Amino acid sequence: MSIDIQLKPQFLDSAPDNSTLTHLAIICGALKYCLGSAKTMSFIKLTYIFDKTLNLEANAFSSKITLSSWNIDNDFKKSLIMAESNGFIELLTDKASKEIRISPTDKGDIYLSSVETHQAFVNYLEYLKEIKIPENRFNNLIIRS
Repeated sequence: MSIDIQLKPQFLDSAPDNSTLTHLAIICGALKYCLGSAKTMSFIKLTYIFDKTLNLEANAFSSKITLSSWNIDNDFKKSLIMAESNGFIELLTDKASKEIRISPTDKGDIYLSSVETHQAFVNYLEYLKEIKIPENRFNNLIIRS
């Protein structure tokens, strides 16, 4: 089974926060704009970025030492499974650490390009472009409440 997504004008202006299209744009956008020089992103980093981006949380990335708490909810898990099962992302398991890593795919890049061409989800994508958070910040977490 395969899902082809086409953006329709009626969805571009007011897509709900919990829509699959919004989640897919955030996941693909995070992999494009927040990977840095790495080829994959850790599950924990993607969940943090997803939660903070979905809520457009101000100052979520400002501290160099601590991270604010975040929530891994069912919407994220469902969106991640949908994105992987339809080829928008690839889920990998690191052999050494047994940690789940996420990698972008060409199909995800094409979807994100379509989103950007139609100027959809601009607030979320602009938020993602501002994030500068290295992967090693998630190795020894200090979480503030």
